[in-house]
Amino acid sequence: MICRHDFPVCEFDTDRNAVICAENFLEKVLPEKCVLTFFRKELNTFVQENNLPVVGQLHSEVVDLPIYLYEKEGEKIAIAMPFQCSAGAAGTLEELRAMGCRKFLICGGAGCLTGKMQVGEILLPTAAVRDEGASYHYLPPSREVEAPQEPLHFVAKCLKEMNVLFTLGKTWTTDAFYRETPAMVQKRREEGCITVEMETAGFYAVAKYYDLPLAQLLYAGDDVSGQVWDNRSWNSRKGIRASLIDLSIELVKRM
Repeated sequence: MICRHDFPVCEFDTDRNAVICAENFLEKVLPEKCVLTFFRKELNTFVQENNLPVVGQLHSEVVDLPIYLYEKEGEKIAIAMPFQCSAGAAGTLEELRAMGCRKFLICGGAGCLTGKMQVGEILLPTAAVRDEGASYHYLPPSREVEAPQEPLHFVAKCLKEMNVLFTLGKTWTTDAFYRETPAMVQKRREEGCITVEMETAGFYAVAKYYDLPLAQLLYAGDDVSGQVWDNRSWNSRKGIRASLIDLSIELVKRM
């Protein structure tokens, strides 16, 4: 049943039957556990150093993203890059789920809405403001979507046990990073958001829709808290990014 609304993005359909289903054309060939990372260069280095085989692909008309198999001590983990933005995040989870993945650990970067966060500081997002589109096709309209609670608390517990410093907080997911105006940044900050990115709301919505254990680590990157953007050389922090891939593998192994 469609819950009608004046604005199309808020028209949620409760019917779980879709015309196109990833299960109809993809085979279950992947392991249960999966790491998704946005760090392309660091992932390429990890793949080369560990000689990881390609076991599948995430396909689009623009680019195909390889899915790698990491195997150590009998543990098999799929590792891949997701497509960008909330819609890409949703499509990525749909296809990986159809191919057999059921537990997800995601690592990426985010812009800082407060100058207090240092580059490389880890955020474990507790919720995401839904300033995007894809999540509204998986969950009824709401201002925010909470993180899946059980994996959130489990990962937080693991990070404490591993003596890894992190912050719990809310993030702002937007489809339009060129429209992060000073006024909008201030508004989101007043809502309690401490970072901004483009995928978390999509990841969380799909995870809740399918009841998938999923957690995400974001590291503090560029600073958008002021009147002038400060990139803080965030995308060249190779050590931080490589360490987050290693950390994500360790965390998903424990899930």
